[in-house]
This record gives sequence, C-alpha cells and structure tokens, in this order.
Amino acid sequence: MSAIKEFRRSTPAMTAEAADAARARLMEAIHQPEKGRERGATAARRLGLRAATSARRLGLRASAPARRLGLRVAVAAALALAAGASVVALRDDRPDMAPVAGVAELGERAARAAENDPTPAPRPTQWLYTKELQITGVEGDADRDQRDTWERWTSVDGKRSAWYQGGKLMFQGGAVMDPAELAEAPVTPAGVIGRIEAAVLDEDRRGPGELDGHVPPATLLMEVSQLITDQWLAPDVRAALFRGLPTIKGITVTRDVPVADGRRGVAFSLADAEARSYLVLDPATFRYLGTNSTRLKDRTYTWADGSKETFKAGTTGQTAQLEARIVDRPGQRP
Repeated sequence: MSAIKEFRRSTPAMTAEAADAARARLMEAIHQPEKGRERGATAARRLGLRAATSARRLGLRASAPARRLGLRVAVAAALALAAGASVVALRDDRPDMAPVAGVAELGERAARAAENDPTPAPRPTQWLYTKELQITGVEGDADRDQRDTWERWTSVDGKRSAWYQGGKLMFQGGAVMDPAELAEAPVTPAGVIGRIEAAVLDEDRRGPGELDGHVPPATLLMEVSQLITDQWLAPDVRAALFRGLPTIKGITVTRDVPVADGRRGVAFSLADAEARSYLVLDPATFRYLGTNSTRLKDRTYTWADGSKETFKAGTTGQTAQLEARIVDRPGQRP
C-alpha cells in the first residue's frame, strides 16, 4: 500500500532522548509467539500512524532493515503497550463500577455511548489531536517506571499523521485502514471486523504469507484498539467496532482495570500464552480510557543489529488517553 511505501521512504531519524519511551512500544511484542514476531510485521504494515510513531520512538535510523524492525516490534502487539507501573491485582468488588453482565453487554453499552456522542462531525480538512500518557514498568518494579506523554495528530481522512520531534513537526503517511472504507454501507459489527480481517490477510498475501488465512484474535484486538485510539471514526463505525469486539474469540470482560493516569475502568480482555491485555473503558460513560497489559512469559528477542533483549514475565505497562479533540491543523493543541 502507498502509505506503507511512503513510511519506508521517509521515516525520520530518532533522537536518543526517545529511547526510553520506546520501551512502551517494545512491550507490545509480548503478545507474539516466536512465529508471531514475524506475523507482527503484517499487522505493523497495516498501521501507518502507530507504526510510524513507534518506529520513531525506537530510535530507528534510515536503513530499510531498521524501519522493518521498527514495524515488527512496535506494532506487533499495540495493545500490550498497555500494562502498567506494577503488577496490579484486579478486583471485581468495587460498588462504583457499572454492573456489566458480560462482554456482549459491555460492547452494547460502549456502542450506545459512541452513537450518542454529541460531538459534531469534523470537516474533511481537520485533524484529530490525541494526547496519551504511557507508563512502562521494569519487571514489575514500580520504582523504575518509565513515563512518557505522547501527542499525535491524525488527519480526519486518515491519510496523514504528525508529531513533534526535536521541536519540529514531523509528517508521515497515515493509517492504512481507510476510515471511508470502514464507513461504507452497510456498517455492521461483522462487516467492520470482516473488513479489518480482510485487510490484514490481503497484506499478508502481498508480503510474508504467514497467516495461512487466519488472523489471530490478538491481532484483531490490536487493530481495533489502534483504530479506537488513534483515528477519528464516524459514530456508527465506532459503535460497530465495539459491538464487534465481543465476537472475537477469547474476548471477555474484566472490571476495575487501571490505566496510566490512575483511573480505573471496565475492560475488554484477552489472554494468550504470552500476555493478558485490556482495552479499558470508563465504567460510567463507557468511553475509551486506555490500555493495560502484563507479560506472562519470559521472551528474548534478537534485533537487526544482532543484539538481544529479554522481557521478563510480570513486566507491565499502561496507557491513558488524556485528550482527544478535533483541531484545524497539525501542531495545534486544543
């Protein structure tokens, strides 16, 4: 796809100061088994904004192998970029948490909140500004947390993204998932999930050919999470995504899940052999709060330069969406 080609041509150089922030994205790799690390490249290519953002933060330079590495590592499990400052015991006994009978009800409540959003539709020339707090714990040690606040701008049409680096506004091709494609009638939960799945499989057929016609649940959850986090979506599309989440195999509901700024919410959750991850919503309004994930197994990765890095079981991270507003131009803050 053209956005991916643009990304590979123009990924900007990274500053050393962003290296610490990169760990939040590196944590995302915990979702993938050995073969899954390569599968992560497929998902990465599907996500222009998140991939570009993540590659920048990894300190990747101009070489094509480095850019491909950034895609693999950064987007292999964007949901896992979540899980917080320390290993947190999740409780299900807080009286202020909204009573949600199951994951289908959670999806329905979140969908209704999206449909009832009074925010006017943006003009085609406007941009979505998002500000996110990220916390990455080092092997569950709360005293060694790494914190970062990240701002990005995404054009309403999904074609461009922007961020500040070294005081300069950088631009990049936007998300590969075209919001207009997701909004094509009829908009249904099965339809939007199916379009995302088809896009992932199409990219896999064009490239590594590793999925064998099957998109893992963790990849689908990652894709949906990134769209909800980074992209302006029409209310009916956002609602369909929330109604579609419960149809992904293995998705359950968990209450009282923390995000990076201390808020706690009710979450769509998914566990595999590598990690348990959460897409967290406000327990009263059912609007998006952030993500949370914890690594369940040790995993060592070998990077392009031959170096190795090990992520221990119990390593955690969280994100929290601090702001999401429509603005007139990239670089503008509300």
